[in-house]
Amino acid sequence: MKTERMWHKVMKEFPKDAPADAIESTAKTLEGISFEPVLLMKTPGFLRMGRLELEREIERVHQMTVKEMMAEGFAENANFNEFKAKHIQLLIYYYNLLCRLRTDDPMAWDLVNELYEDD
Repeated sequence: MKTERMWHKVMKEFPKDAPADAIESTAKTLEGISFEPVLLMKTPGFLRMGRLELEREIERVHQMTVKEMMAEGFAENANFNEFKAKHIQLLIYYYNLLCRLRTDDPMAWDLVNELYEDD
């Protein structure tokens, strides 16, 4: 319950979605450098998610059953609530980064470039 309140509060603080062309252009650039956010569960289309899609994804993860978690590859004795909370935390972190990239925040691009291009 504490995690749920936290992500609701954080979601309210995110800016409105960037224009569709900025979302698409950022996603294509990130795909071009093979950028993959480090998430614990499959999250198709993450690079193109808007705020509403992210809210839906967080709710989906929050509502996942033990059977669904095991289908994701988690062991039967795993602490599912801990994994859900960590995955949601990662979704929020990377969505925040995406928001910054979509507005051409130079510090955000520096971070990505440092990790993916400057080898």
